[in-house]
Amino acid sequence: KSSHILHHHKEMYFNKHCPLFLLLSCAVQKAISTETNNPECEAFGPNILELTTGAVKTCIDSTAYDGKRCFYTYVPDCAGEDAPLVFDIHGFSSCPFFSSAYTGWREKADENCFVLVWPLGNTDPMIADETCFAVPGGLQGIGEDSDFTSAPCCCNGYLPSVPTDDPSFLRETAALIVRDIPMSSSNTISIDTKRIYMAGHSNGCMTALSMAILHSDMVAAVGCHSGAALTSFPDTYNPTPMMMIHGTADQDVNYNGTEWYLSTLSQHNLLATKNKCTSNKQLLNLNESPVNNYTEYTASSCENNATIVLLALDNVGHIPFPNLEGTSIPIEEGTDVTVIDTTQLAWDFMNKFSLDVPPVLEVSSEDEPVGDNTSSTSFSKDVSLLIRVFTSVMVASFSWA
Repeated sequence: KSSHILHHHKEMYFNKHCPLFLLLSCAVQKAISTETNNPECEAFGPNILELTTGAVKTCIDSTAYDGKRCFYTYVPDCAGEDAPLVFDIHGFSSCPFFSSAYTGWREKADENCFVLVWPLGNTDPMIADETCFAVPGGLQGIGEDSDFTSAPCCCNGYLPSVPTDDPSFLRETAALIVRDIPMSSSNTISIDTKRIYMAGHSNGCMTALSMAILHSDMVAAVGCHSGAALTSFPDTYNPTPMMMIHGTADQDVNYNGTEWYLSTLSQHNLLATKNKCTSNKQLLNLNESPVNNYTEYTASSCENNATIVLLALDNVGHIPFPNLEGTSIPIEEGTDVTVIDTTQLAWDFMNKFSLDVPPVLEVSSEDEPVGDNTSSTSFSKDVSLLIRVFTSVMVASFSWA
């Protein structure tokens, strides 16, 4: 069921940058250890993301099984007091290393001075065959879809029933970052806990939406790409603003729905109902190029001002991000690559919202602090600059299969 979802994620970063990293590998490669069950994520050593971005890796004990869960924290130079916190959650079979290459959230962090976190999905092969986040199902349809119930996704390993408690892991991640960022920055940086936002792609978007449903006391807003709302709403749900960005030609998480999840437009209507929205608007945005066209569905006048927005991009596939042409990132046949900066649209949406009351975030275990990366920052910036220079040359000069 989940194997068809984002089957090409594991090729995206590797295919885009492979010749580049062959040139740089002697500078960045360290002893390889098994961090994920995706060989390409490990191809240049377990610390490649830290070296190329200056992000800090933190691993904590899983609350669901005997093992570790890890995340990377990226703090831009301009971050200061009361910085927002944004989660960029990767897709099925992917990893933070890949996400940092194409989602654009790192660049937005540099431009807008928020702290960014890349959580790593489940990597235990007894939990799942591919790196994944387990999203609870059970979302019940309404109206014509009242007999429909969404399935869970996306960890189907050797023991499909093993719980992973991913929502608790992500909440723990937020609690640790809130606790430790002031200490690691000599109290020059802190997190505004009323502005914790969830973003993600595919399985990551499913997870972001699930976090808003299950942890609405913590999530100020969602802005995510190519996912689906799957999780049933608890009685404690507090209406939360959500934006979904989806290509109408997406074949991996089908825009028109499947037997496992509702159509994207039906999800939009269901979320609007849950948020008690009373006004609906549909706006077709026409531009010079067909790949700029999209329809914006907005449900407003909602409880808590929790607006629900769907951006449906005409004939765009599973990867609704710009700047993919000229690379070897696989694009579905017959679909268009958008030129719209959809990550900017997601940030502009989320940035308008904050919680009225800060959440209670408690660190539940004796986890190691989120560390200070100042010793590696200079080197990581040098490597990152090399990557950008070489990438521009390689993408302009070559085309790979």
